[in-house]
Amino acid sequence: MPNVSAGVVVMGVVLAIVLPSIGLIFLLLEEVRMMTSAVSGVDLRATPVLFENVRAAVVQYVPFAASFDLSTLIQEAVSGVGGVMRDVVTGTADVVFKLFIVVIALYFFLRDGRRFVLQFIQLSPLADEEDVLIIRKLKVVTSSLIRGTLVIALLQGLLTGVGFLIFGLPQPVVWGSVAAVGALIPTVGTGLVAIPAFVWLLVTGQYVPALGFACWGVMIVGLVDNVIGPKLIGSHARIHPLLVLLAVLGGLWAFGIAGFLIGPLLFGLLVALAEIYTFKVKSLHAKVLSESDQ
Repeated sequence: MPNVSAGVVVMGVVLAIVLPSIGLIFLLLEEVRMMTSAVSGVDLRATPVLFENVRAAVVQYVPFAASFDLSTLIQEAVSGVGGVMRDVVTGTADVVFKLFIVVIALYFFLRDGRRFVLQFIQLSPLADEEDVLIIRKLKVVTSSLIRGTLVIALLQGLLTGVGFLIFGLPQPVVWGSVAAVGALIPTVGTGLVAIPAFVWLLVTGQYVPALGFACWGVMIVGLVDNVIGPKLIGSHARIHPLLVLLAVLGGLWAFGIAGFLIGPLLFGLLVALAEIYTFKVKSLHAKVLSESDQ
């Protein structure tokens, strides 16, 4: 029976999360490729007046910027985008392989999780009650990180991408992904993507789509953070958004795309251990004070 239950849960995860994630990765790759090709095909020398006007405006407020060649900087940025694209393509197979390993590990964790926990408690050099406290605290912290922060950010990024698709904005997968990362930044949120997109619609004269996109951002995307967010978090511990952002970016830097989850999980372990250490120090301090009073 445990084998069947674990298999059903894993199959649901594969169908609902893993396969759509792989599909989104390949869509993201295709959109980034298209963006890179489009930007690389632009002849930067064909618009010198624009560059000179921008340069003059910048130099007016930042005099030392006169020594920079804007065309060269943009061309180098385009080349950098191409390099990042090649790195992403190279790492795609690695991401799919890691997802496959995660699915297999999930099956065994679901089936034999209790036995793994008991073995950890037996092998740990810490006292059993401290091991149990660490496990409980890790559950609370990771639940707060994943349910209360990452899931909300992913939902907001997904809805932002859907808004791009509905109102005719380009590269919805790319900008939805950027919005998901932006949702982790305190006070910035999905506005990192939504505001420039709204301004672009206005500048290009698409007033009705601009109004619709603004309403979508406020009523639908904002609904996730203001209504669904508190229900997902519930009574779990809240982690400061800046720490969550650093955990996610650090995980991405160290582990690639898989670091989006690995980073927060390692951070959750660090928080749990720090709180256990604080509790032990306070207990020891109280014990020393009581002995000195005697």
